Amino acid sequence: MARDMSRDRNLFNCQEDHEVNYVAGLYPDHQKVREFLKAKCASKEIYHSTHEKVYELIHKELGYPVPH
Repeated sequence: MARDMSRDRNLFNCQEDHEVNYVAGLYPDHQKVREFLKAKCASKEIYHSTHEKVYELIHKELGYPVPH
């Protein structure tokens, strides 16, 4: 699945499961990314973060490249 770059400036909404699934689905190990996102949401670390910041955090902490 290709990334929808128009979302990059939008805030990532932890309350919306479809957003977590969308971002996780951009990565080969989507289950690991989904668990990572759920943990970051629970800790409020990505609260009020843009999608772009979420991709950067995934890259920094999990080592996956930012999807295109």
